[in-house]
Amino acid sequence: MPESKMPEFEAEIAHAADLLAESSHTVVLTGAGVSKESGIPTFRGKDGLWTKRGEPPMDGFQRFRADPAGHWRERLERDRAPDDFMTQLRSAEPNPGHYALAELERMGVIQHLITQNGDHLHIKAGQQSVTEIHGNIYWLRCIDCHGRWPRERIEISEETLPPRCLEPGCDGLVKGDSVGFGEPVPPPALARCADETMLADVFMAVGTTAVVYPVAQYPQLAAQRGVPLIEVNPEPSALTDIATVVIAGPSGEVLPRLVEAIRERLP
Repeated sequence: MPESKMPEFEAEIAHAADLLAESSHTVVLTGAGVSKESGIPTFRGKDGLWTKRGEPPMDGFQRFRADPAGHWRERLERDRAPDDFMTQLRSAEPNPGHYALAELERMGVIQHLITQNGDHLHIKAGQQSVTEIHGNIYWLRCIDCHGRWPRERIEISEETLPPRCLEPGCDGLVKGDSVGFGEPVPPPALARCADETMLADVFMAVGTTAVVYPVAQYPQLAAQRGVPLIEVNPEPSALTDIATVVIAGPSGEVLPRLVEAIRERLP
């Protein structure tokens, strides 16, 4: 960071630390920028996966509903020969930003985290109160009752396609937990995010462009209620103009600094 920017950066860190130390219910929203520092490409932007390859079909969920067994055959085939992106995803480890957020939760500073990322890295870092609003690549979900299980809970083979729900009395179709194009976000996830947002007295958005709905509405709704909004992002986003504090920098550098600053303010 240029030396001329350091006083401004330190002032924003101090302002954010003051807000967080005094908060009783902080909610955090994280996006792909947090996982980028773990070597996982973002989807949009200069080096984004979709920028290079093009966006996937917009009717993925409809295709699943039309031919669930065929969908699962394609998935099993991909699992046998994963591409570079999936290899990167599965080998990724939490970075200092993930660990800092988990530490803030242990310190009692963060009460809930909403993530757009399905890479499991927040949970791997130790975060406890998490809503994975777009799902988790290592989990499966029933599209009827919205039950969720780790992938290994359900035995899947060519002979058992499509897999069915494990919950008693539900015979719903099971798909990967990741929310596909054309697929509604599961109602339990939406309800939890809405409830947490209404409780928030500080909201922090980290590494997100805030252009994907419905998740982009949560920091906006909090700001509309007069809740201080902290943004951590290297580049301006859709939230920058309404944020109370803007800390321009990667989360892996900013968030550990916030942990240190908040420790100085707590009893």
